[in-house]
Amino acid sequence: MESDSLFYFHKPKDFSKFLNSLDIYNDWKIGRGTMNSRGESIRNKGYTNFLRDKFNNKSMFRRSVSISEIVSWLDSFVIMKRFFEELRKEIEEDEYNNIEIYCEYMLKMSKKMRVDFIIKYNNTILLIEFRMVNNFTKIKSTWNKKKLELLVYKELMQNYITEDTRILTFAFISLYEYDGRVLDDIHLNYNNNQVDFLVKYFIEFIIKKHRIN
Repeated sequence: MESDSLFYFHKPKDFSKFLNSLDIYNDWKIGRGTMNSRGESIRNKGYTNFLRDKFNNKSMFRRSVSISEIVSWLDSFVIMKRFFEELRKEIEEDEYNNIEIYCEYMLKMSKKMRVDFIIKYNNTILLIEFRMVNNFTKIKSTWNKKKLELLVYKELMQNYITEDTRILTFAFISLYEYDGRVLDDIHLNYNNNQVDFLVKYFIEFIIKKHRIN
C-alpha cells in the first residue's frame, strides 16, 4: 500500500513532523469559497510547490494535480491533525504508535481512483473521505454521496486485500470555519464535534476490538 500512496507515515508522530515541515499553519484556514478561488492565494507558496512536485513525480498518477486538489488536501490535513491530537489523549501510547497513515491511496484496477486517507491499525483499515460544504443543508446529501463512494472503494479493495483484513469507512463532511478573516464559531464547533465523533468511532470499532482479541 505504501508504494500506491502519495504519502505514507509509519506512525502519527511522522505525520505531525510532516505537517510542521510544510509550515502551513501561519496562513492556512478552512475558509469559505470554491477550492479554486481559495487556491489562488497559495498558488506559488513553497508548500504548494512541494505538494505539486510530489504528486507530479509519482509515476502512478496520470495527470498534474490541480490547485483545488491541493486546497482539499490542506483542509484534510488540518482535520487529521486535530483528530490525532485528540486520539492521543484517549488511547495508550503503544496503541497510538501502532497506527499507520496513507494519504491519497490509489486503488488497484480502479482507473486511478484515490482514497483521501487510510488509517491502518493491525489488521483493520479505515477509509476516510473528506468534503467541505458551505452550509448545514448540504451535509446530509453530501454525506450520502461520499458514503456511496466509500462503499465502492471498499468493494474494490476487497478484491485484492488479504481476507483477514477488516475494512471500515468514514465520510467526514466539514464546514468552512472562516469567512475572510472572520471566524464562524458555529461551524468550528461543528467540525470539532465531528473530529470527536471520529475519535470515538476509531476507538470503539478498531482499538477496543483489538483489545478484546
